Amino acid sequence: SVTPPPQMPATLEAGTIEGYCVGEPWNQAAVQKKIGVPIITDDEIWHDNPEKVFGLRKDFAEKYPATTKAMLRAIIRAQQWLDADGGKNRPEAVKILSQPNYVGADYDVIAASMTGKFTFEPGDTREAPGFNIFFDKFAGYPFYSDAIWYMTQMRRWGQIPEDHDDQWYFDEAKAVYRPDLYLTAAKSLAEDGKIPAAAIPETDGFRGEQGGFIDGITYDGKQPNGYLAKLKIGLKKGQRVTASGVTGN
Repeated sequence: SVTPPPQMPATLEAGTIEGYCVGEPWNQAAVQKKIGVPIITDDEIWHDNPEKVFGLRKDFAEKYPATTKAMLRAIIRAQQWLDADGGKNRPEAVKILSQPNYVGADYDVIAASMTGKFTFEPGDTREAPGFNIFFDKFAGYPFYSDAIWYMTQMRRWGQIPEDHDDQWYFDEAKAVYRPDLYLTAAKSLAEDGKIPAAAIPETDGFRGEQGGFIDGITYDGKQPNGYLAKLKIGLKKGQRVTASGVTGN
């Protein structure tokens, strides 16, 4: 069975599970109740990693372009508001999120990871200015290279059972990630004076080489197979996952 995130602290406290991997504020809920301790944050595993996604079916976006644009405009404006002036609006955001019709967790629990700090256990609160980034560093832009990184991990662990050339990764990413939709909304906001034009990246959809990974290995989204070859653990080139197991060298 799958435990919904809001129920994870109670399930942990009941002894039904020994631990969990979840987004905030459910780690902080366990800390506040003194029933659990976060081991590591995702930012320590992959610095400035992408996390949440706003996804639509392709047919919906094509049938309702104005609605799609309006939703994206609203999301982008909310992202900017959250990061504006060093996060000065975060306490107000926490008040909103703590309402029962939204997240519904206590204010202090949500604030523990939303206001520039992170608590690992009572008495161990550390500065974490980049733990949540919503707008800065082009955080909301759907980079193809982010999608490709996740696909390299799917290949590494067998969810993608066969080898594919680099172009396959590019094509799959471009079939799902739609920076054109994001840019249409963002540019209209810039034209309306709602966000600065400098906040819109000039990019081909690929980040430059990225470090900041826990294993110290550099990732280049334009060379997915080259990146896979650097990884000591996981499927290797030529290996294939079948019903009977892994085949190939």
